Amino acid sequence: MSRGKALVIVESPTKANTIRKYLGDGYVVEASVGHIRDLAERKGDLPEGDPRRDKSWVRYGVNTEDHFAALEEIYVVPPEKARQVATLKKALREVDRLYLATDDDREGEAISWHLAEVLRPKVETQRLVFHEITKDAIQAALKETRPLNLSLVEAQRTRRIVDRLYGWDVSEILWRKVKQGLSAGRVQSVALRMLVERERERIAFRSATWWDLVAHLLASGGQPFDAQLIAVSGRKVASGKDFDDRGQAKTQGLLHLDEAAARALAARMITQAVRVRSAETQPLTKKPAAPFTTSTLQQESSRKLRMAARDTMQVAQRLYENGFITYMRTDSVTLSEQALTAARTLIADQYGQRYLPAQPRRYQTRTANAQEAHEAIRPAGTQFAGVDEVRSALGDNAARLYDLIWKRTVASQMVDAQLEQTSVEIEAGDALLRASGQVTRFAGFLQAYREGSDEPEGADAGKDDRSLPLLQAGDVLQWNQPPADVAGHTTQP
Repeated sequence: MSRGKALVIVESPTKANTIRKYLGDGYVVEASVGHIRDLAERKGDLPEGDPRRDKSWVRYGVNTEDHFAALEEIYVVPPEKARQVATLKKALREVDRLYLATDDDREGEAISWHLAEVLRPKVETQRLVFHEITKDAIQAALKETRPLNLSLVEAQRTRRIVDRLYGWDVSEILWRKVKQGLSAGRVQSVALRMLVERERERIAFRSATWWDLVAHLLASGGQPFDAQLIAVSGRKVASGKDFDDRGQAKTQGLLHLDEAAARALAARMITQAVRVRSAETQPLTKKPAAPFTTSTLQQESSRKLRMAARDTMQVAQRLYENGFITYMRTDSVTLSEQALTAARTLIADQYGQRYLPAQPRRYQTRTANAQEAHEAIRPAGTQFAGVDEVRSALGDNAARLYDLIWKRTVASQMVDAQLEQTSVEIEAGDALLRASGQVTRFAGFLQAYREGSDEPEGADAGKDDRSLPLLQAGDVLQWNQPPADVAGHTTQP
């Protein structure tokens, strides 16, 4: 045995290749390629003569007749993992230290535990944990190793048992009723229930149709702008938010326009003089969003990049394994001191001192039962890589997602945006219209990043960064051409 060498076992070959570059000749880096063993699922997984082979519960790998005990000897190494286990055992014979460096979460902790159970190392064994694959992070982790966290291991084993007890039987129903090969478990079963309940609500939903009117106006200086009809003769005009799931108006006395009424109103209104009844301007401060967690990354990637959650996580995994971002499964919005320093230095250099707050912004997770073993998802290292570097290494999809993470992280450490919210009420005969706009006085963090919205297109009209002419009460306005448009809408479930 060559003294002084250490074996480092990670989960993926890609991660192993990246880490190998940082550790040098004193280390052998191998991958487990995920889990190396699992609960038994058939009689053939147990040796001949084992009395449990004839038990009906052997298919679950869990003794449902004895308080759901998952006996350790029911864990088996599947045939497809036998060669990888042999490779790891051979590598272990050539070293005098073992570092179990799987991911720092329940699943990763369980993989490390299974590795220790199967390999039975006779050398010094430590758990190696890092949250980004950079040279500094790995060197620091080597100085702060720890033993296995058996509480996390037990948590994962329990989750796996629940997977089997729920998933095995529900999956068979899916195969018969939907499609072969589908998988169900503790999460999917609950999600299916939620989908069914939501679908029942959708089926019971009754739509309502309503019409609205938009006036096209000119200020005294000839500047064009639009205003929305909100009331006629003091009666509020009904809009989508005024109807319930049965298609009925929530409030009595609203003016519910149909097409004929809307067109007649438009024809009558454009013959009237138009003037500003009131104008109000209020200062508005907007704060940046916190850095990404797993769920907020998936949501924003869906909105802005049109990437499915699974695709987002696959791309994020590649970014992590190649050393570009920190670990991508986290509920935490906290940034490390290293990240705060890196972001603030970048902001000062790239955007200027006026975009940098006096103190770093520190965010707190508000989600109950959040898993905060890691920091927020951010670019890795003490200097954030550029998007072009990521594109060159991993392609366009990875570059697009990295750009999103980079911008969100940097924006989270920039100063507030200073805006002005203007609301103008306009009279045209007995019709009352409203125009609103949001003007940016100082972009602040918006210079780097604007958060997306789940609202359907057009739902935030009036909240957009749309400049209005300078208007004051009593100002006389002119009709633009065309003077007005009417449109029909249908409420959606």
